[in-house]
Amino acid sequence: MLLSLELYNPMEDIAKKGLGSLAYRDNWNLFDQIIISTELTKKEFSSYRFYKAGIYNKTYLVNAHGRYKGYSYRSYAEGRYTGGYSDHFPVYIYLIKEN
Repeated sequence: MLLSLELYNPMEDIAKKGLGSLAYRDNWNLFDQIIISTELTKKEFSSYRFYKAGIYNKTYLVNAHGRYKGYSYRSYAEGRYTGGYSDHFPVYIYLIKEN
């Protein structure tokens, strides 16, 4: 069996929509990405295959007020601990397989 050595970036379509995992000066950037082998994109599902990618930006991870409203809820801002999580939103992919 010959395997493909090509890579696929499932985050590309997300970036084209203007979405991001990191905000800086009111601009979103998709700084965090997951790169996979094109083998995972095949449409034969007897083994795990790529289904979709996303940015995990649930409400509890978003700063609700102040200067950074709408940004990720950071652990530290302006030299102080804020109780947040990170300055980046996590990214993820789903892999699926037929039973």
